[in-house]
Order: sequence, then C-alpha cells, then structure tokens
Amino acid sequence: MTQKSRKRIEHYPPVPPIPEEYWEDRKWAYDHIDEIVKKYPNLWVGVVDKKVIVAGKMIAEIERIVQEKTGRKDFPVILAERGIHVYKS
Repeated sequence: MTQKSRKRIEHYPPVPPIPEEYWEDRKWAYDHIDEIVKKYPNLWVGVVDKKVIVAGKMIAEIERIVQEKTGRKDFPVILAERGIHVYKS
C-alpha cells in the first residue's frame, strides 16, 4: 500500500458495529422463511422486532417505509424468493 492510499484510508471513520437486533431479526426471518415466502412470494420484506413490517418490489421503498414506521436504520431486508428464477443479461 502506498503512502498516498494509506493516508486516504485514514480519513474514513471506522464502520460502526451492526446492532444485535439486526442479527436477531435476520435469524428470525430465515427461521420463518417458509411462512414469509408463502405470504409474500417474490417480494422483498423488511423485518423489525421479529415481524415483517412491509413487503414490496423495491428495496429502496422497503427501507424508507421501515425507517419511517420504526425509526430503525439497521434492519434486514430479505427476498422471499419462491421457485426457480433464471436471469439473463
């Protein structure tokens, strides 16, 4: 690493730790993924306090709504993917 790149890195603050609630909600979501997929097939879901707050097609919209409703900024957004999808580029 050069002196210039090292100096550039030093100007960035450290990344704060992810709150424990995030990990608990994420675990809950994956523990209940079958139920979530049945109720919200092929939608993104925002999870807070071990419940789905909102579901939709756009991640940005999910994030905005969850933040407005809960005040939390760190929460899992999970794709409730049903079936097999083939994506072409």
